[in-house]
Amino acid sequence: MKTSYWTRMCENCGHGRLVLQHDITNHRIYAHCEDCEMGWLRAADQADVSKGFLAMLGDFGSVDPTFDEIARSEWVDHVCGSFDK
Repeated sequence: MKTSYWTRMCENCGHGRLVLQHDITNHRIYAHCEDCEMGWLRAADQADVSKGFLAMLGDFGSVDPTFDEIARSEWVDHVCGSFDK
């Protein structure tokens, strides 16, 4: 079973969780709304809709990061919860 980590509810749609993803193309962690598909590259920007992007239009691959990967990123202090897939 794989564990996913999330940071907050999405400011864009108001009901999806921002789930952390590992962009394996650009080697970075970002937050991705599980509902509306918006993404944020920086933890400090996740409450600002204007700084988001439509993640499904991005030209990169992504996977669920491990907690160790998150711990080495700016996102570690923003994790609010987790769930198993």
